[in-house]
Amino acid sequence: MKFSTKKLLLLCLAVSLVVFSGCAPTATEKTVEKTKTEKQKPVKSPAKETPKPEPVAAPQQATPQQTAPTAAPSPVPTDQQKSGEPFFEPNLLSEKEVVHPPFEWGDCTVCHKDKNPEKSKKYDLIMDTPDLCYQCHDKNLKEGKKFIHGPVAAGACTACHNPHKSKNKRLLVASNINELCTSCHVAKGEFLHKTQNIHPPVQDQCINCHDPHTEDYKFQLKADGKKDLCLMCHADKKEWITKSINKHGAINRPRGCQECHDPHGTGQPKMIKAATVKDLCLQCHNQPLKRDEDGVKLINMAKHLEENPDWHGPIQWGDCAMCHNPHGSNNFRMLKKPFPPTFYASFDEKNYICFECHESKKITEPKTTEYTNFRNGDVNLHFVHVDKKKGRTCRACHDFHGTKDYPHHLRKKTKFGKINFPIRYIETPTGGSCAPACHARRYYDREKPIVNTK
Repeated sequence: MKFSTKKLLLLCLAVSLVVFSGCAPTATEKTVEKTKTEKQKPVKSPAKETPKPEPVAAPQQATPQQTAPTAAPSPVPTDQQKSGEPFFEPNLLSEKEVVHPPFEWGDCTVCHKDKNPEKSKKYDLIMDTPDLCYQCHDKNLKEGKKFIHGPVAAGACTACHNPHKSKNKRLLVASNINELCTSCHVAKGEFLHKTQNIHPPVQDQCINCHDPHTEDYKFQLKADGKKDLCLMCHADKKEWITKSINKHGAINRPRGCQECHDPHGTGQPKMIKAATVKDLCLQCHNQPLKRDEDGVKLINMAKHLEENPDWHGPIQWGDCAMCHNPHGSNNFRMLKKPFPPTFYASFDEKNYICFECHESKKITEPKTTEYTNFRNGDVNLHFVHVDKKKGRTCRACHDFHGTKDYPHHLRKKTKFGKINFPIRYIETPTGGSCAPACHARRYYDREKPIVNTK
């Protein structure tokens, strides 16, 4: 049979219309197919497909016997809380409501005995918490640790987590970790609300240092709280503590860093446990102490300051840390800058911490009428005594902490070897004199220079 080209094209077009109209589903067919697909969608097995993050809580509608202990009431709200402004940060409010997968599936029997506990008002669980939670969440992640947080030990997962849905991340029942923690730890919450200067990790969130479930360290700390936990952040202090030649004995006392600092805060700078650094130091230095490095005895500084009320500036300001590094130092007496440890020393301006505050020209200018009053006319007697190869160090005549008998923090006595000899200083309106063991009494006068013949 022969077809013309025109008839052949028409025949092909007709066949194509029949074929494709039979394959493409109509709108109704699409709806039916979608419904069919949804109905055939297999119910997920929670044990196999649920990820294993933090433990989840049992349903809040549990019977009284199954209901976990609830959190203690929150502290008295502050003005900031009353205003609705969040006190703690970060805010864990989720952009999208967080729904617990079993609740999202709509299969209540994953946790409840009844298919529709909301309707039947029968909220019996298929087993108690936390075993119910461990059906999906890995029990081994929290097992075997030495210290268990109270709610975890009590199986009270719902004290912190909502088992159905929450506006907060991790299904938490509060929008902030610290708010959640202080709902039980009321005293700590009151402290955080009223304290101005608290430790930044605490201000951020308690779980920076504590594990809310279990840990091997007391208070569920993530490392030994005496020192190791602190050094996880304070790496610079680790350098000082481990590598310094002169170490502070307080660091190795039983409470470690907590001998001086409160890890939560005290309202004081550096979270120190006293009103001032001086007050903190004198809690230990109120008796003679022995240096670990060489056994040298340190004086009872509290007694010394009490008996010598004319205090050096840093002592007046209550800041021993202006001169000393409380975490250790390679310098004499844990000073922040070098200082000669001996009575005599070859003068080097770089070896004197004193010049952090005092003008170095007080020592280095041979003649002056400006930088010091310890001069005979314009002859600088500081230069005469100190700026030489065998110069006297400042401590030969001055006490850096406190004095009583003489002005300018001059010692009443100075120690040379085993001898503790008197300086015997006498001040005049325009000068003075002294008669230590170094020389016979010599005089100086700023207005009428004196010639000393001895």
